[in-house]
Amino acid sequence: MHPHPEKVRRHLPVSPAKNARAVASLLCAALAAASLVAEPAKNFGDLTMEELMNETVTSVSKKEQKLSDAAAAVSVLSNEDLRRSGATSVSDALRLVPGMDVGAINSSHTAVSSRGFNGLYANKLLVLIDGRAVYTPLFGGVYWDLQQTMMEDVDRIEVIRGPGATLWGANAVNGVVNVVTRSARDTQGGLIYGGGGDVHETMGGVRYGGQIDEHTYYRVYATEQSQDDYSLANGLSAGDAWSSQHGGFRVDRYVNDTHLTWQGDMTAADLDDHASDAYNVNSLGRWTRTLSDRSEVEAQVYYDRTHRDDLLSAATTVDTVDFTLQHSFGLGERNDAIWGVGYRFIDGTVKQTSPAILVHDTTFSQHLFNAFVQDAIKLVPDRLTLTLGTKVEHNDYTGFEIQPSVSMVFKPAKNQTLWASISRAVRTPTVLESRDVFAPVFGAPFVGPGGGLYVPALTGNPDVSSETLWAYELGWRIQPTARVNVDVAVFYNDYNGLIVPASAPQFVPGVPVGLAELPWVNGLTGHTYGGEAAVTVSPTDEWRLTAAYSLLVADIQGPAPYAANSEESAPRNQLSLRSAYDITPHLSIDGQLRYVDSIQGVPAYLTADLRLSYRPNDHLEFSLVSQNLLDAQHPEQPSALNAVTAEVPRGFYAKILYRF
Repeated sequence: MHPHPEKVRRHLPVSPAKNARAVASLLCAALAAASLVAEPAKNFGDLTMEELMNETVTSVSKKEQKLSDAAAAVSVLSNEDLRRSGATSVSDALRLVPGMDVGAINSSHTAVSSRGFNGLYANKLLVLIDGRAVYTPLFGGVYWDLQQTMMEDVDRIEVIRGPGATLWGANAVNGVVNVVTRSARDTQGGLIYGGGGDVHETMGGVRYGGQIDEHTYYRVYATEQSQDDYSLANGLSAGDAWSSQHGGFRVDRYVNDTHLTWQGDMTAADLDDHASDAYNVNSLGRWTRTLSDRSEVEAQVYYDRTHRDDLLSAATTVDTVDFTLQHSFGLGERNDAIWGVGYRFIDGTVKQTSPAILVHDTTFSQHLFNAFVQDAIKLVPDRLTLTLGTKVEHNDYTGFEIQPSVSMVFKPAKNQTLWASISRAVRTPTVLESRDVFAPVFGAPFVGPGGGLYVPALTGNPDVSSETLWAYELGWRIQPTARVNVDVAVFYNDYNGLIVPASAPQFVPGVPVGLAELPWVNGLTGHTYGGEAAVTVSPTDEWRLTAAYSLLVADIQGPAPYAANSEESAPRNQLSLRSAYDITPHLSIDGQLRYVDSIQGVPAYLTADLRLSYRPNDHLEFSLVSQNLLDAQHPEQPSALNAVTAEVPRGFYAKILYRF
């Protein structure tokens, strides 16, 4: 939307000296408070190194396995990691993961991707919340401002950097983010929190869990938050303040070897200083039956409705119904197999609300069918495992798509894992790209053939094909001592048929202005390569340090400027250093220093976050969080189509949490 020059920015720049004094004062105050505690509380540190290596993940193989056995570049953010980070949203928390590129476009819009191709409409990352895909078929990405999961109830966030298409299907091209919330059985009792600051103006939430009967547990919850405007480069307000409300429930029933889950939630967001709004409502049911120690069957169904009324685009409503069935089982002593089938129906409507979007067809629908199979073969038990699998999908736009993979895990020692994989993944065309439903208009009118005026517009192309990726990966994990853990992954990605607007327009005369239509075409090819490395060290039982580095090099061929924009859409280098330190059993200090390289004219930046928390007992916690400490404001993303691009300010907030 248009900025509001008349609004005076409320986040005044703070000098480094004043900021340092403020941080020092917070430290002294927290230390003084800790000295008043008479009864010691437990140590709230992270997992031990051994627990870190043996942590269970489900995203890599769609069943539980140790992190150390996974043939993928996978990271896990535990509930404790999330708490200690001070992150207020899932997208913010993903900044902790090596190789993930997270950039704020403005106060509510965030660009998130893995291993390149980032931006407001990033479309090569699959995001799941408790097995529900939060993917919009309109542009193939995620509305991050609607993903307001209650962070206190998140058990873990599993992040795969690299393809996950063999099990998860199309659009799991460059990565998979799987947000797993806690069972209602693990969230019994009450929780309430509140707080606020200068950027995160308000935040509050309440949750209560109880039992319906001996086998059935429930929780209900509600949260609210609001965020102030960011500023433009000139210091004026971007007019992008927003607020959201989130609430829901979860019921879990455990009877013998059967686990039933029913959950649902709703998020409503007021965006762009009340100029836009959106909501999401969904409900999911899951039935899991353990047949033996190596066999399990699971059925899941969910309904999801997402509505969005954007000031600079259109009003859209998308309804999704999804069903999946999967079965894992053992074949003899050396084979562990899993297979599954799925069906998804998508139905949507589009209504024009802005001249920036031309709506040609107000409705669209899509049917997707899929089946997959994967077998893990223990060539040498506890030493060498070969995994083969493939997924076959059918969609209404490009027909059948096949996505195979092969991976190998070699464990030369108990504390060491070597892995390699080759896989094919596809990104199917979106509604915007393949259907003549709506067309974004961009740019000023210009004189075209015959002397008439024309404006450029992006139009759908029914002949566009899926983007394809062949990915080659290698990884190494080792725990050389009880206090050191090393995780390294390298990759080479070969892309074909990347979808971009055509370089030559098709002119359609009109009165008073015609259209210079640019249909979407498979116009780019190329490759990326690089890797991620993370080293975690615990110098003492109370202190943990994690250093991470990621490298991404892109070489994309095709018409300019699309090739250049794709190459420069993600930072070449990223570095981070995280520290988690328990000063006393009651007082903790956590910090993160991050360096992010330049992208598309946005300069590189170095920033730091700091969190102080004080727990007088197991029920109460006070925390003070400062974010982006090293400058008054900085940009993180280039200008985006149909979105205000603002700069990220320095911010502080305080929070109180009570469990009962």
